[in-house]
Amino acid sequence: MNTRLTLTMKTQVSSVVRKRLRILCGAFICATLLTAYASSATARNDADATKVYQMLYSATLDPKTGQAHASVTLKQHRQLVRSIEFVMPKDRYLNIRPISRIEINGDRVIWKPLKRGDTLNFDFVIDHQRSNRKMDARITSTWALLKLDYLFPSATSRVVKGATSKTSLTLNAPKQWSIETPYGGGAGQIFEVDNTRRNFDAPRGWVIAGELGVRRENKDGRHITVAAPLGSGLQANDVLAFLRWTMPSLAELLPDTPQRLLIVSGSQDMWRGGLSGVGSLYLHSDRPLISGNRTSPLLHELFHVASGLHSKVGADWIIEGLAEYYSLTLLLRSDGISKVRYDKSFERLAQWSADTPCIATDRSKGKQTARGALVMRALDVEIRRDTQEKASLDTLVQKLVQANEDLTNSSFRAAVMEITGAPVRALASCP
Repeated sequence: MNTRLTLTMKTQVSSVVRKRLRILCGAFICATLLTAYASSATARNDADATKVYQMLYSATLDPKTGQAHASVTLKQHRQLVRSIEFVMPKDRYLNIRPISRIEINGDRVIWKPLKRGDTLNFDFVIDHQRSNRKMDARITSTWALLKLDYLFPSATSRVVKGATSKTSLTLNAPKQWSIETPYGGGAGQIFEVDNTRRNFDAPRGWVIAGELGVRRENKDGRHITVAAPLGSGLQANDVLAFLRWTMPSLAELLPDTPQRLLIVSGSQDMWRGGLSGVGSLYLHSDRPLISGNRTSPLLHELFHVASGLHSKVGADWIIEGLAEYYSLTLLLRSDGISKVRYDKSFERLAQWSADTPCIATDRSKGKQTARGALVMRALDVEIRRDTQEKASLDTLVQKLVQANEDLTNSSFRAAVMEITGAPVRALASCP
């Protein structure tokens, strides 16, 4: 009798203790979460109140004049932005009209905004020819294709230390036109522009507008859009099918591959090549998905888009060599080509570029790019051997992407040395 009573009392006490502990733990977790939320909210409010200014980019595409009527508006609660210097060549940027004052020195325009904000208006000539007289930007009565990088020119800014921009983009066009950008689609829509690599954000990448043929696909959470003028000849469904089997391999190599990807093309008489941009790329409809030597122009440009790597001081051979190497290697990894054909492709690249040394260049083309791809393959073999398969060229590329700096020949060698611990033979004859 006493034993049963004692057991009952112990059970009741234990139950009460557990209940109180649950209440205390729950209260502690809630308090912690509320504190964290309040801290983060306070941090955001402090940033909004003291160090954030707004940049509003807007343009209307006008096929009658062949221009885009553009504006850049700055809004700030105090003088966060002291000045912005644009590169605006006179043959493309017309009728520059600030509310406040500007200084023009050749192609350089220094804008000194008012304390509370300002607007800079200008007209932009859309049509543009490359050195071979083929167009890489164009506007017609039914469509337009151009890069936002040029519509809104490159700029450097003088701002209060720690200040950052909150940037948006709005594009308009004739009533019947649709618009596609790396940030989304739709005329008159307000798109948020967020470049994590820069404090001063500006719209970048390709934009296409007009009477378009558009195909969309979602693959592993990534939204892919292929767009071209009606009747351009671009096989959008083939492009999407190609990406469905190759994108997983690209995303495995470069996990920060953009969540939105826009692929555009133009008319047959435009430049017959491929050009990458932020979250987007241009590919002429006649360019094959896999070329005769089994490299892929599309994957080559996609590597540029996904990696975001840039070079300076003669290191373009590195960037282009990596893109060409991975245009083959990603095909192999996605089972697009066999190992036998993969090896034969490099043999053909070696034969083609046999008389081409590995040299410093700011614009790598053809044989120089092929030589760069061969260097990258040899480098991959050495890294794997020297690290007992603990690292590879993938490791190096991911390291370079994370560094978020323009590549030079010396910084590339230094990054290799950090992985291998010693000089490598693959780079012995390279700058």
